[in-house]
Amino acid sequence: MELRADCAVLETPRLRLRKAKDSDLMPIWQNVWQDARIAKTMLWQPTENLEDAKDRLERTKRFQGMYDAYFVCLKDTDEPIGFAGVKELEPGVFEDAGICVATALQNQGYGKEILAALMELVFEKRGGRRFIYGCFRENERSAAVCKALGFQYAYSRPETRAWDGYEYISDFYTYDFTEN
Repeated sequence: MELRADCAVLETPRLRLRKAKDSDLMPIWQNVWQDARIAKTMLWQPTENLEDAKDRLERTKRFQGMYDAYFVCLKDTDEPIGFAGVKELEPGVFEDAGICVATALQNQGYGKEILAALMELVFEKRGGRRFIYGCFRENERSAAVCKALGFQYAYSRPETRAWDGYEYISDFYTYDFTEN
């Protein structure tokens, strides 16, 4: 896996994690943002129309400009099929900022590939010592991805999603670089 010096692009065997661009509007909206099935176990609300998608893309570009956050694109076509990122909670402790793959491309190993790229970013480029991964309890596939890469269950907490009041349990898993 190649990490460019500025970490603006992360590459895996099949994927390129890169910053959003204007030409991504239609594919990210069609592949991810309007899909209520994906949003069911995410914190974001589905984007129902193109005008809202344009606004969301501008907000996304600003966010990605400040953080280690990316669109996940197929390497062969550069088509955005998801998003991923990390945020630093305190020095050396990072948490995923959401990992998402289009419904049509799930169960093909992309989640594991994305998480491995983020782990390399956190531990090798950012000098992290701990990575925290969270997911909705009912998202068993997401939990399986982090467990497959060595994350261990740490704790759970009840939460309420802001946009619709949905109450759920978040399960959190950790990977400590010093212990692995």
